[in-house]
Amino acid sequence: MSATSAAVQTIWAELLATTLADAGITTVVVSPGSRSTPLVAALAGEPRLELVTIIDERAAAFFALGVARATGLPAAIVCTSGTAAAHYLPAIVEASLAGVSLIAITADRPPELQACGASQTIDQIGLYGGFVRGAFDLGAPVAHGLRALRRTIVAAITLARGPAPGPVHLEVPLRKPLEPALPSTDAERSLARDAAALCGPVSIAPPHLAADQAVIATLAAAITAEPDGVIVAGALPAGFPRDEVFALAVRAGYPVIAETGSQLRLGPRPSGVAMIDHADLIPIAQRPTPRLVIQLGAEPVAASWPAWLATFGGAQRWILAGARWADPEASARGVILGDVAGAVAALVVALGGLDRGATAPAFQAGTRASQPRIRSTAWLDTWRAAQGLAEAASARAIESCARSEVAVLRAAIAAAPAGAMLQIGNSLPIRVVDHLPGGGAPHRVLTQRGAAGIDGLISSAAGATRGGAPVLLILGDVSFAHDLGGLLAARCASAPLAILVIDNRGGQIFAGLPVARAGLGAAFERHWITTPELDPSAIATALGARAVTAASAAAVGAAIEGALATPGVTVIHAPVSVSGAHDVRRAAIELYAPPIRAARGASE
Repeated sequence: MSATSAAVQTIWAELLATTLADAGITTVVVSPGSRSTPLVAALAGEPRLELVTIIDERAAAFFALGVARATGLPAAIVCTSGTAAAHYLPAIVEASLAGVSLIAITADRPPELQACGASQTIDQIGLYGGFVRGAFDLGAPVAHGLRALRRTIVAAITLARGPAPGPVHLEVPLRKPLEPALPSTDAERSLARDAAALCGPVSIAPPHLAADQAVIATLAAAITAEPDGVIVAGALPAGFPRDEVFALAVRAGYPVIAETGSQLRLGPRPSGVAMIDHADLIPIAQRPTPRLVIQLGAEPVAASWPAWLATFGGAQRWILAGARWADPEASARGVILGDVAGAVAALVVALGGLDRGATAPAFQAGTRASQPRIRSTAWLDTWRAAQGLAEAASARAIESCARSEVAVLRAAIAAAPAGAMLQIGNSLPIRVVDHLPGGGAPHRVLTQRGAAGIDGLISSAAGATRGGAPVLLILGDVSFAHDLGGLLAARCASAPLAILVIDNRGGQIFAGLPVARAGLGAAFERHWITTPELDPSAIATALGARAVTAASAAAVGAAIEGALATPGVTVIHAPVSVSGAHDVRRAAIELYAPPIRAARGASE
């Protein structure tokens, strides 16, 4: 490449960086490499962009995922060519399925070096397949392509933000010399002026997918005609407006069965809403039978959900899960595509609870909801009675197993200050946390329920600190071992980060699955439980984080309280009973039964 074309490439890269900032990108996570030199140099020169450097591309991508999930705004990732780009795939898969906006920018060799054995060169076109909302090959930098470059970047960011938010891929072939070069000819100086003239703020109004009003009217009519309904909420985005669901629950007269990741479970709740926090512990035979189910967000993770779903029979089930089709059982009466919060608000309007265009009132803890009911409270009273029995049984079960995950999680969440974000890891933690009562201090809850993997949890929690609040990450010992590189990424945390490692000696979720009873002997322990045999405190200390071992629930609470009040990263190692989670669940279900039998006996 001549000096002239090197200057053109520099102008081109600087326009790319400026356009990202003009379009509202503020955080770019970069990983070191040679081919990406023009990009990183240009990004570093754009004062509106905050660059975070993380060596491992896999951790970098999950860090950016955490930034985007916590802030609700796209984050960009930039890497060199070859296998570096391949390490982005796990986070891109999660972002795609969870609807989180990511801008993946991968440097590449130019066309003349493709398919000829050039070093660090792979076919990166279409690398992420259908997991990206769009893939754009920007082409090698040329003087006449500046306007098209800016247009393509803005179009890509707009696509990433909606109507089905997710990741996009920008492929950037670059030629040597890669180092920045100043304009040295009249033509180059003129080109630089042309590039500057293109720049300026870009207003991107994220497009939204609105639910069809005719379908909303159909569901509203069904709700009006059916008193025996429930609202079931799985994982929803961290910024989800919970008051819309509360307004719907009060207007319909339906109880709310909400998982922790739904944003509905933790924090203030109006007294007029029947929150059923322990539905998973109510024996299915004892649960009131709904004839209409409104399902919000991701598929529920509750252990009893599949068996309970199988009992619905002729019940109507309507799913409101966003822009993606979500009915793995193929048994829903209707799947309403569109923004979930908007669809819920439209339902409240259709039920006559609000004027069109109005928003649901903000509820305060202990206050009555202002929405008028359309029927009596008999159905709710039946659910409240079952909830009361289940809550009492759960409390007794937790006290009987003080070294269980459940007891530790109860202390951990109680110690988190109001406003702190909670990130709950997959496998057991996301399920065990629902054994606890709701309410309490308000928290935004982050989950990775898109692809529901255990990868990248530490990295993404570190990225979530860019949301400005302290973050408490709760994960298991296998998940911790899976993302040890995330502890290096966690050095970039910008708010206190507490990492609670629940150490139950391996993947104990498998102990509750049929494979545990398959007679596999030692192979079950070796290939499914996979005890990491690591000391989280020693590893954290070696990698520069604070570390403490907390052997009791009280010690865990004290450690978290201190960690979330102290800048930096603290790893809290919490050894628990190997079978504690399963023991608590089993005991709670057993403790629930006697009051039911006694109640029946008294009525006969």
